[in-house]
Amino acid sequence: MKKSLLFIALLVFVSSSAFSQGRVLDQKTKDALKELYKGVRDYAEGNIIPKMKEWKGTLDHAMTTDDLSALNGLRDRAAQLKVKGKRLTLALRTAVQNNNPSDIRKYRQMIKALATDRQALLKDLKPLGVSYKSTLESIGKDAKPYGKEWKDGIKKIGVAWFGAHKDDLSVGFKVALGKAIQRVKTLGTLVGDDMKGKLAVARFMLWDGQDLPEVSQMLSDDSTSPDNAGSVTPDGYSLEANYPNPFNPSTKISFTIPKAGHVSLVVYDMLGKEVSILVDSDLGAGTHTLTFDGKNLASGTYIYRIRSGEFAQERTMQLIK
Repeated sequence: MKKSLLFIALLVFVSSSAFSQGRVLDQKTKDALKELYKGVRDYAEGNIIPKMKEWKGTLDHAMTTDDLSALNGLRDRAAQLKVKGKRLTLALRTAVQNNNPSDIRKYRQMIKALATDRQALLKDLKPLGVSYKSTLESIGKDAKPYGKEWKDGIKKIGVAWFGAHKDDLSVGFKVALGKAIQRVKTLGTLVGDDMKGKLAVARFMLWDGQDLPEVSQMLSDDSTSPDNAGSVTPDGYSLEANYPNPFNPSTKISFTIPKAGHVSLVVYDMLGKEVSILVDSDLGAGTHTLTFDGKNLASGTYIYRIRSGEFAQERTMQLIK
């Protein structure tokens, strides 16, 4: 499991970091990257995500109610840090494009502070990792046989993609891609296997069950435009943590869509059984808030999943009676 997670992170990091340093991509390069992300996303949704959800369910079921509530809180913090990191990266890229030294310094300092917040998050996660070490080790043993298969599968996608699109990629992007790969290799030599394993376990524990970042979020013309650097939600789509959580018997769920379209928001139990359809209709752009009533349901962990176009995300919530 940890090797496959690290390889996905590597592939996404290499390709995305190559255009996150203030470069404006030509349309051919954008189209090629969209195809790469779609290939990785489809492979993960069909092979990796289902098993990871199974292991996530194993971990969640092994935890006490209080510990699971604490872990879900940490998962929400991790999701918030991820969104904040994307916003700061976009703002820094815009500052570089505009050659604004004061903003460049400001956003670099904010990114540095974000790294401190991540370290604090990992520190708060550690006691839970220690408490459920045996469960995590059991999951690791079950996951081990899948690691090489998944790594090879994604590697084949990357190699085939580059072979098919190397003539479509701009020279600047190829140079940036080469530097990004070299940076990843250098980082790999600086981080020992033990630390890589701990980080992979932390990523798994903090994973909230959502799919890989969607093409529409990472590579849409809007999200990469400097004109949108000040947007509150540069990615456009978002699914917020329900409030309150834990809850009894009802809780509110909010989500944002940047343009009108069909939205599906469904609640499932931990076995994947559908328990409630909150919305399945066309909605206008903006933020929407719905109420989920669990008065007829048993206490436990439930998953709520949203889909709108290519956007898909899910979160967990805890009903306690």
